[in-house]
Amino acid sequence: MSAFSPRLAAQPHGATAIRSGRRMPILLLAAMLVLAMSAITAAAPSPASALTLFSTRCDGVSLRTKPSTRSTKVATLSKGIKVVATAKVSGGSWRTVCAGSTKTGSSWYRLSVVSGKDVKTRYGVSYVYVASSLLKKIYSFTYRKTACDGVTVRTSASTSATKKASLPAGTKVTVLGTVSGGSYSATCAGKAVSGSSWYKIKEINGKSVSSLYGVSVVYSATGLFTTWTSESTASTSSPTPTATPTPSPTPTPSPSASASPTPSPTPTSAYWEGIDVSHWQGTIDWVQVKGAGKRFAYIKATESTDFLDNMYATNRAQAKAQGIKVGAYHFARPSTTSGDAVAEANWFIKNAAPVSGELIPVLDLETTGGLTVTQLQSWTKAFMDRVYTLTGVRGAIYVSPSFWSNNLGNTTSLATAGYKVLWIAHWTTGSQPTVPANNWDGNSWTFWQYTSSGTVPGIGGRVDLDRYKFTNWTKVLIP
Repeated sequence: MSAFSPRLAAQPHGATAIRSGRRMPILLLAAMLVLAMSAITAAAPSPASALTLFSTRCDGVSLRTKPSTRSTKVATLSKGIKVVATAKVSGGSWRTVCAGSTKTGSSWYRLSVVSGKDVKTRYGVSYVYVASSLLKKIYSFTYRKTACDGVTVRTSASTSATKKASLPAGTKVTVLGTVSGGSYSATCAGKAVSGSSWYKIKEINGKSVSSLYGVSVVYSATGLFTTWTSESTASTSSPTPTATPTPSPTPTPSPSASASPTPSPTPTSAYWEGIDVSHWQGTIDWVQVKGAGKRFAYIKATESTDFLDNMYATNRAQAKAQGIKVGAYHFARPSTTSGDAVAEANWFIKNAAPVSGELIPVLDLETTGGLTVTQLQSWTKAFMDRVYTLTGVRGAIYVSPSFWSNNLGNTTSLATAGYKVLWIAHWTTGSQPTVPANNWDGNSWTFWQYTSSGTVPGIGGRVDLDRYKFTNWTKVLIP
């Protein structure tokens, strides 16, 4: 434990007030009042047109109810916690010692999200404030959602660029900025749109573009989107979510208006059908999901070492009440920090609390965290081993064929170590998925996420659809 814990200075700062026995002229008092009101107005932030993702620069970062060291402190954050700021405001003076440097100032960030959870839910206030010197900027962004079906995302801002996917109406995207590009024209939501401005998109439905398509960003015509303001879902995961395979591109007509999607028909395969969900699906009617023939559901529980999906407990309880087999998954955020894999596994099992009769726990691998192939192999093994130590069962691994091949060297070491249950994410209309690691060392796949664009009664919008290969649960139930 470090003997030094950086924190905001608690003592008040600023000039000491001076009393005067003389009466001020009325006009002077009025002028001062006007100036004071003007200063307050200037300090108050205007509605944010963009949000900014930050991480804390050191341990001991104080969050307060107002931009002042005299206001109530609601929490103290450790280093590396991600937060979302809606504005930078002026406030009381502060002095900080953080990451080896001492700074002073009076600018504060107004936060709406802390560690993937909105401030209102976490602390019971609309916003909290933090001294600006204590945060490190990651990127700024805004939210948008597609206004119609058939919205194409491409590798550059041009209709001639490579198409990566076609998005349905209502798809939520995280936008880093707007760029000028090639001209476009289309019909969307019953309106003719045209122009040459394009959005630079980093995440789609909370999933990083890099994990979905293998590129850092994609582009799409701005005229095909509408606004979507939801600070509370500015999860640092990006939000989250569930899968990261590289989908097979679908034919993309010129975007046009379309009705709300109808539920996907139950596939005619012999496999048992299920879904995987997170907070991104919102409130789910599990009675309808059961009625649609879904036998199982994997539910997001946690992410990294500090994020708990706020719909996990509700989804778990309500799905089980309908006789649907449930399991928990953890969205991995690998890090070079010593002991990170074990810490993430501890957080996962503590909050997911898997019990006998549920599906075995799953590690959702979608990001490398900058780790090398060898490091990520070791990180994954350490995580899985820790889950085994804590639960007595060997969990499953969720991954796409390309991610496993490119970022874990197509290794068979996890399968040969006893982790034989593979949940493969391969979005295809084919009869079988591609299975990496020499057909998972001969074990093949157990679960298969075959699309991210399914529709199911009781769930608004698109949802991931999955198949289970066998006709009994023996292989995947916690004893």
